[in-house]
Amino acid sequence: MKIAVIGAGPCGLIATKTLRQYGIEASCFETSSFLGGHWKIDNPSGKSAAYESLTTNTNKVMSRLSDFEMPSEWPDLPSHELMYEWWCSYAETFDLLNHINFEHEVIEIKRDPSQWIIQYKNFENTHEANFDGVVLASGNFWLPKTPELPGNFSGRTLHSLDYRSPTRPFQCVDQRVLVVGSGNTGCEIALELSKHGAKEVFLSARSGNWILPKYIEGPDGLEHIAARVPLNHPLDEVPWALRVLPESWRNKVFSKVAQIAFKRQFSSYAEQLVANGMPPPPENPLTKRPAVADGLAEALSQEQLRAVPAIKDVTDHQVTFTNGVTAEIDTIIFATGFHLSYPYLDQEILNTANDDMTLFRGLMHPQHHSLFVVGVSRPSGGFWPVAEAQSHFIGKLLTNEYKLPGQRTIDRHSNSVLQAESYNPALYGYALREESQRKQ
Repeated sequence: MKIAVIGAGPCGLIATKTLRQYGIEASCFETSSFLGGHWKIDNPSGKSAAYESLTTNTNKVMSRLSDFEMPSEWPDLPSHELMYEWWCSYAETFDLLNHINFEHEVIEIKRDPSQWIIQYKNFENTHEANFDGVVLASGNFWLPKTPELPGNFSGRTLHSLDYRSPTRPFQCVDQRVLVVGSGNTGCEIALELSKHGAKEVFLSARSGNWILPKYIEGPDGLEHIAARVPLNHPLDEVPWALRVLPESWRNKVFSKVAQIAFKRQFSSYAEQLVANGMPPPPENPLTKRPAVADGLAEALSQEQLRAVPAIKDVTDHQVTFTNGVTAEIDTIIFATGFHLSYPYLDQEILNTANDDMTLFRGLMHPQHHSLFVVGVSRPSGGFWPVAEAQSHFIGKLLTNEYKLPGQRTIDRHSNSVLQAESYNPALYGYALREESQRKQ
């Protein structure tokens, strides 16, 4: 059994390590000369969106792997430098470096009746290799989604993919900056610029989002919001009252309870944001992945930055917003997300035209049962432990510890990945274990 893993970012490393643990010959293909993907700032692949002040948004407990935890002396939210160090240590600990093909850019993946043919480039030479299966782990945070401006803007523009600091790639100090997008990255960049010398900072949000502080007051002082999120890891024990329910009911019940608890905890903070110009968040907090950004409400109320709606039109340096407000802007930074793309794979095999895809259990192609995707998900927790749970499921399938159900059942459990409601990591991990132990 030979499996190709595409990408040596965190999820590709996890997949390679886990599959080899099952005795599977997993070979990883990486375009760059470095592992770590996004967490290697200025990665030569051009696919790292890390900026100098970047830290994780999920804490060490939420982000832990089953057999590899972060050092206890590290901060609760480690920096990108520490995360890169951690992934290098992970690769060394589990002897992955001998199984990563660095500077091997995958150009095309084709399917013949029995195998997958990987065409790749290495030092200008093109090669082919055959594999029994493929794990796609090249991520979904690298192809910028940049909206067209309604008019002609005379200032500078860039996507958050290329942002590194208030002075990189170009000077934003003493400039009037508009940040478009209110996700994690947009909020963090806007806050950073407002504190580090930008003349004016505007944060444009077309639609509302739940934006949470990273730390809240607990009984023993400040605590990370993860302390208020139950079942935030795939290995957490699921209560008996949920385990006895059919899976669909289990998810519905938890979703309803989670929505009520979420709004009880964070509605007052959302009201502060709305009072300071941010659009109201969606009624269901799980329809969009919440953003986490410390100090946004305070910065808005103190007018360190200004919330504005969507852009209506642009002329020269003047931007007009849909509420009629106009502003002189020197630089626009688009924190507007990324397209989902696998350029080496034909859309007829895996359709991502709507920046989404349909997968069985969130990880396997419904028709091609040896094509898997790891790490593209919408959990209310960390991506990496979810990728580990997915990799164990794949390992059990490929070694015949688990046999797939019939095609009708596969189709019934094949759903949208990115446009679905956020799911609970513990319930997802339990569902994968439950499925992999299902009686044939």
